[in-house]
Order: sequence, then C-alpha cells, then structure tokens
Amino acid sequence: MILSDKDKALLDGNSGAMARQAIEGLIQLGQAYDARDMVDIGYAHIHAGMAMYLGDVELIESLADSGAKMAVPVSTNIANADMGNWQQTGAPEKLVQLQKRAEKAHKSMGSGTCFTCTPYWAGHWPTWNMHMASIESGVTTFANSVLGAKSNRDGYFAVYAGVTGRYPRFGLHLDENRVPTHRVQVEASLSGTADFTVLGYAIGNHVTNGIPFVTGLKHRPNLDELDALGVGMATSGGVAMFILPGVTPPYTDENDSRAANLPSVCIDDRQIKDIYDGFCTGLGDSFDIVHLGCPHASFEEMKHYGALLQGRTIHDNTQLWITTNRNVRQMAKDAGLLGPILASGARVISDTCPISCHFARTCSPDSKLGVKPVELKAIVVDSAKQAHYIRDMIQCPTLLTTTENAVETAISGHFYPRF
Repeated sequence: MILSDKDKALLDGNSGAMARQAIEGLIQLGQAYDARDMVDIGYAHIHAGMAMYLGDVELIESLADSGAKMAVPVSTNIANADMGNWQQTGAPEKLVQLQKRAEKAHKSMGSGTCFTCTPYWAGHWPTWNMHMASIESGVTTFANSVLGAKSNRDGYFAVYAGVTGRYPRFGLHLDENRVPTHRVQVEASLSGTADFTVLGYAIGNHVTNGIPFVTGLKHRPNLDELDALGVGMATSGGVAMFILPGVTPPYTDENDSRAANLPSVCIDDRQIKDIYDGFCTGLGDSFDIVHLGCPHASFEEMKHYGALLQGRTIHDNTQLWITTNRNVRQMAKDAGLLGPILASGARVISDTCPISCHFARTCSPDSKLGVKPVELKAIVVDSAKQAHYIRDMIQCPTLLTTTENAVETAISGHFYPRF
C-alpha cells in the first residue's frame, strides 16, 4: 500500500499508541483487499460496546483509558439497554450499569452517543462522495444508496477509522465497484415501511451480496421507506448498496446502459405475501409484545404512531414497544407527541430494541449480571428485519404485519395480518 505522510505519522505514534494500533489494523485490512492506498473519511458510525457480550464494554473502555480520541464526527450504534429508563423493559440493573460504562467511555473519546441503528435521524447525515465507515449494515446501505456517501460493511474496523480518520480504498470506496449487478423489476403493490422491508428482504434473497438496480416502483419512496428497503436487503442478503434511479447518485435513468444485460429478477405480490406468511409463525392471538421502530423510528414515524394512538388504549394483556433514538425521542417530546403516545400505554424505548436487549439468547453475558432467558409466546412486528433476527436471536415466534395493523393488534389484543 502507498502510505501518506499522515499514515506514516500515525504509525510512528505521533497521535498515541491506540491510533498507531488502529492504523496498523486498517493497513492489514487494506492489504487483505489489495487496497492501493488510504482515503480520508468524514464520518464513522461505530460499535457501542455491548454489555451482553463478555468483555466487550471493557474493550471500549480500554480505548478510552489509552487516551484515544475520535478524529472525525462519530455516532454510536445500538446498545443492549435503554440507559435512561431501563425499568420499562425489565432489564437487569447490573446490565444497565455496565452498559453505562460504555457510554461514559464513548463520551470521553468524543463520540456522539446516540446509540442507534439510524444515526441519520439523530443528525448524522454524510453527504455525496464522502468516504465513511459503518458497523451497521443498514447505515451502510442508506449512506451508499440514498445519500451517495461511500462505505463498506465494516464491523469493528469502523472504530479504527473513527480514531484515525483514515480507511483503505477498496470495495464501495471505488467508483468502479458502485455499479449494478442485477436488474430488479418490482410489480408488487406496496404501501408503507413494512411493505418496503419485505420488498428489500425479497430482493436480498435473490441478489445476496450484489447491487440491485431497482425499477417499477409505483411511487417515489419517502425517506422512511428507502431506509426500510435497504435494511430488508441487508438482512436477507449481504447488500451494501442498491441503485434506485432518481434517488441514488449519480443514477437518474431507468434505461441506464450500466443496467443493461444484467441478470434480472421480478418481485410480485405473491413473493411479498410469502415473506409475510413466512414470518407469521406464532398463533394468531397469542403474543406478548407488539414492536414498532425497526430500524429505530424517525420523527415522521413518531408523528404517525401518535396519530394512530391518539385517544386510544393498549390492551391489558399486551405491551407496545416503540423504539427510537434519544434525539428523536426528545424531538417527539418537544413537539407534544410523546404525551399522547405514553398515555395510550405504549412504551417509548431508546438505545436498544427487542433483538438487542436482554431478550437475546445468542449472546454471552457475564453470569453476574443476572440476565435470564425471557419466555415469550410471540412478538408482533412491522419489520422483516426485526422478524428475521427475533427468530435467530430471541428464538421465539413472530407475527409480521403493517404498522397500522400492528397498532390495531396492540389495542385489540387480536392479531391483524397484512393479508
């Protein structure tokens, strides 16, 4: 690799031992992928330090204790507990106190502690052609596909990128790799974010880790629907970028020559129904929780939830969880939305979600934290991503439906399916 003077200075330890370790790791990553050099990044979305994983918070603390500071604007990914109001989820207090240690470490390093899978709704909005790094696959997909930023799916290397402000030039940091591999024709009738997570899930099943060129949508998706589309693809496949002409820079034309003669896929209503049906594995009226906000809800979604819940009451035998980030929660409070939502009996949760909280069975928490498996009959969701990971991580049945039907389900205690 060709190293710049900045890289060499980092290797020499001019910015401290941790920055030297970080650039060494990034160089090894770059060599593994035959990167010719490094790029400057403008932003990183990084690992939170997860209290449900033995030794993980301590790893983040070791960075802070070494004096590491973030070299670029940084946001933190989702955590394992709502650090402001954990009681409403039933999280063990010892787990929460450990998670708060990660928050303290991040603050000392200069990270923006939003603890969310949707940092763009919290104000972190990378721009066209900005190189960045991200630990969260949905963030990577949204940044590449909607904002025109350049990011790979990075894992822990996003932390190293945040500390150094550098990243090896490979993958989607190269323009020649930001081209379609499949053409997808959508013939399904879609409405709302739940449908778009399912569409994305269907596309990801077909293209795996390719870059789909998506045509045929009957309306231009709004930002929440675009976010939902990307997380669906990233969940069922390894998709890090999709191309939607008129949305994804610089693609403007459905007849773009770069999308000619590609393997083609058609997504119709039957495939959409099959995915909904496939994630309805629970018994119709046997569920414990209805969950909204995967990925973490935007302010516009909070407005929608507020309108659906205005003057209504959640069924006595049901919990309604709405998950969003701290910033959006505060915006909703300031706008007068939070009061009516909470008055319905719904719980507004930040920093985490069902698959990331103490419900997860696929983690390795310290036995001293008091985390015990929670027995759940089923969780009703409006997101194919959440349904997929509930199946894998919580290992309980799911019931997938639309946002509107999920709210009706929470109020009536009776499941309202999409089809």
